[in-house]
Amino acid sequence: MKIGIDIVDLDRFREKMLKNPRLQGRIFTGREINYCHNFSDPVPHLAGTFAAKEAVIKALGRNPGWRSIEIRREGGRPVVYLEGKPLAGSLSISHSRSSAVAVFLLREVV
Repeated sequence: MKIGIDIVDLDRFREKMLKNPRLQGRIFTGREINYCHNFSDPVPHLAGTFAAKEAVIKALGRNPGWRSIEIRREGGRPVVYLEGKPLAGSLSISHSRSSAVAVFLLREVV
C-alpha cells in the first residue's frame, strides 16, 4: 500500500485561478469542473479536487497528467479514475474556510 496527502491554501488557490482562468481547463476534467461549479463558491471544491489529484500523484510516485486523473463522486463519496478506469484505493477530501486537504490510500501499485 502507498499513501499520498496534500493540503491547499484556499486564498492562494483562488488567487491563482483568478490570475489564470485557463488553468481550470488544464488541470480539471469537464466532469470535475461541472461538479465544483454546482456550489455557490466552487473554489473550495476545486481546491479539494486539486489536493486529491496531488495525493494520488504522491501515492503513485509519478504524474500521469492532471487530466488523466479524474475525481468522480459515486454515492456521495469521491472515487479516483486513472485514464478512465477506477483506481483501487480510498480517497478522503475535506475543506475548511482556509484550506482543503485530501488523503489517498492506494491499494495496489499500477
